[in-house]
Amino acid sequence: MTSSRFFSKDYCAWTISIGNEDPDINILLHLIRLNKYSKILKPIRVNVKIANKKGHPLFTKTIVIENTIDFPCSLSRISKQDLRESQFYEQDGNCTIYCTIKTWSFKVTKSGLASSKITSNVCHDELLLTHIEELFESKVLSDVNLNVGGRIFHAHKNILSARSKVFAAMFEQKTAEKFSNNLDIKDVDPDVFQEVLRYMYTGRMSSGTMDNMAVGVLAVSDKYLLDRLKTECETHLTKTAERCVGSRKFFDSCDRVIALYPAVPDEDPCDRSFW
Repeated sequence: MTSSRFFSKDYCAWTISIGNEDPDINILLHLIRLNKYSKILKPIRVNVKIANKKGHPLFTKTIVIENTIDFPCSLSRISKQDLRESQFYEQDGNCTIYCTIKTWSFKVTKSGLASSKITSNVCHDELLLTHIEELFESKVLSDVNLNVGGRIFHAHKNILSARSKVFAAMFEQKTAEKFSNNLDIKDVDPDVFQEVLRYMYTGRMSSGTMDNMAVGVLAVSDKYLLDRLKTECETHLTKTAERCVGSRKFFDSCDRVIALYPAVPDEDPCDRSFW
């Protein structure tokens, strides 16, 4: 089974295929070189995700393709048994494979010279983010379990503490959560929390997530003192309001935002509940 082609502009095209190799499924990436392929810089960043019909991930993985890798290359070999035992596996349900590929190329300046140093720095920054995102996706060496509405998220205390003063205070103090490595988070939608957690690892929030979850993300970012994310949500909601003034969507958004901030006395952020 092979997908239709998808393109990285004029540089190259890609397809993915699925090989049924009992007891595993092998996902292969195929490369079709186009005219400008030689201008692409390595490494190439690839994210592959298998999701059920509701969009819940059954499997995710991010890999970095170096110069030495030959095509077609294996993105992942997945055990069928592990897939069936996934939290969101649905018997006889449809699954969708998502593949996102990020490439970099030389940028030509006004003088006609390729700004290789700048592009190389961007590549290294992106590579660092890729490796951190791999921690988020793979859960390797995770040391805390976050129970959000019955869904368990495995995370790393050091990253949570570096990103949020609330988590830092929780793990530094002699709390039950510090010693048990288990934390129950109440009144937060699991899908929203997953995207906020991804943001804490990567510093990125997709436009689609903002369109669909901005109010919920705003509430969580306020709860955990993620000031930059909170500002991004407020900016997004303001722009949305300007486009939708007078519409039903506008009033619905206003009602949800007002519900987040009832009239209460000012509080010291350090005194707020950890959960």
